[in-house]
Order: sequence, then structure tokens, then C-alpha cells
Amino acid sequence: MVELWFIRHFRTPWNSQGRLQGQRDIALDNPMGPQDLAMLAANRQALTDQDFALVLTSPLSRARQTAELYGFPGAEADPDLAEIAFGDWEGRTWDELEAAHPGAWQNALHTLPLGESMDEFSTRIARVRDRIRGAQGPVLAFGHGAWLGGLQLLQEGRQGGMPRQTLANGALIRLTL
Repeated sequence: MVELWFIRHFRTPWNSQGRLQGQRDIALDNPMGPQDLAMLAANRQALTDQDFALVLTSPLSRARQTAELYGFPGAEADPDLAEIAFGDWEGRTWDELEAAHPGAWQNALHTLPLGESMDEFSTRIARVRDRIRGAQGPVLAFGHGAWLGGLQLLQEGRQGGMPRQTLANGALIRLTL
């Protein structure tokens, strides 16, 4: 078993507006808010003296910028860590998605007309999970909320749905894979 340290990217303007970002390349808020700066300081403290066998990031700028803020500008971009492709829903709000497909995100993800199927998304997540499991020590990854939710579904062997937000912007979670 390998420990995954996962950090969700910091807030973007679209996060503040409740918009679905998906694979749109949206930059972080500039300047960052006080809550984000406090979380950055706390997480930096948690990362102090940690040696990681592998440091990965989503290729999307919001995750890469977050990795850089933590002092990992050389984190390896892995396209399989990119957020789910929301397709035509990118730029629209969570409320619009919920109004058009009530309860589907929480209960029936496979029914949503997104930019990639849940099978495709799960396959990408599984490739990263398997890569992490092969590491010779803890792994640090910078990524996205729905991606993490998909990993948790995969780990639990569940299908169906997930909460709208599985991890706050900038938050750190440790998982054993």
C-alpha cells in the first residue's frame, strides 16, 4: 500500500461563481484570498520534511499553479489527472446542471451528457491509481475535486454518484491506496 497526499487546486474565479470548469484551463484567483493563503501556510507545514517518491499534477494551469505555490514547479504533469470533461456544461453552473438533471450528479453520474463517459473518466483515474500503487513511497498529487471523488468511488467499488464538492479548494487529504 502507498500513501497518496492529494491537494485540490486553489480557488478560481469560476469556483467562486459555481461554474463547471472541467477541462477548461482556468487560472487561480489573483490575488488569492486570505482563506487560501491560510490553507497554503497550514499545508506547507504538513508537507515539511516529507519525501515523496513521485510528485504529479494535472496538466491544467490551476493545478500546476497550485503545485508551484507549494514549491513543486517540476511536478510531472499527467493528463490522466485532468478534471472530468464536462463538455457543453463547462462554463455553466452547478445549479443549471442540477435543474436539467435533478439528482444525477449525486446518484446517477453515468446518465449525465458530459464530455466523457464515466467509464472513460474511471479508466483515467485507475491508470493514475495503479501508477501511484507502484511508487516506492508516498506520492503527492495536485488535482481536482471531481477527480478525487471519482478516485474515492473507484476505491470503494461504488457506482452512482458523488457529492458536488468532495474537498475544499486548496485542501490536503491523505489516502492509502
